[in-house]
Amino acid sequence: MGGIISSLGLNSTLVAQIFNFIILLIFLRIVVYPHIVRMLDERQNYIEKTVNDAEEERKQAEDLRQQYLSEMQQAKDEARDIIQKATKTGEAQAQEIIEAAKAESARIKESALEEINREKEKAVAELREQVATLSILIAGKVVNEKITADIQRGMIDEFIKEAGDLPC
Repeated sequence: MGGIISSLGLNSTLVAQIFNFIILLIFLRIVVYPHIVRMLDERQNYIEKTVNDAEEERKQAEDLRQQYLSEMQQAKDEARDIIQKATKTGEAQAQEIIEAAKAESARIKESALEEINREKEKAVAELREQVATLSILIAGKVVNEKITADIQRGMIDEFIKEAGDLPC
């Protein structure tokens, strides 16, 4: 072996280093490499588990988001229904108030017209009574006196004066 080493032009130190390197590789292959492979597998499994967990959480978050959006839409629909019901109720109450006001207005108008007619009839009756009284007075004066143009003129003036004093 020494002849082979010297014929190749290698010195014994180099051969010892190569032999030590090969033993180191075998030692690393037997002792260290399985631990490194195991750590790399564990790391890969941890990464896969983390990615799977993140994907599951993303799905859960998406489900929660969809549920939230559905609940929000439902709340909006309920709010819209409540607003529509309140609006209809308000409109109905407003219509009832308007109808009540119209009925009250008609009743007041009818009452006022009746009052006006009563007062008018009362005034007409009073006027007839006063006209009748004045007619009787004038007829009495005419019968008692001879009518001349001056007397007739005086009677007309007196009638106008008395008629002007009447409350009409």
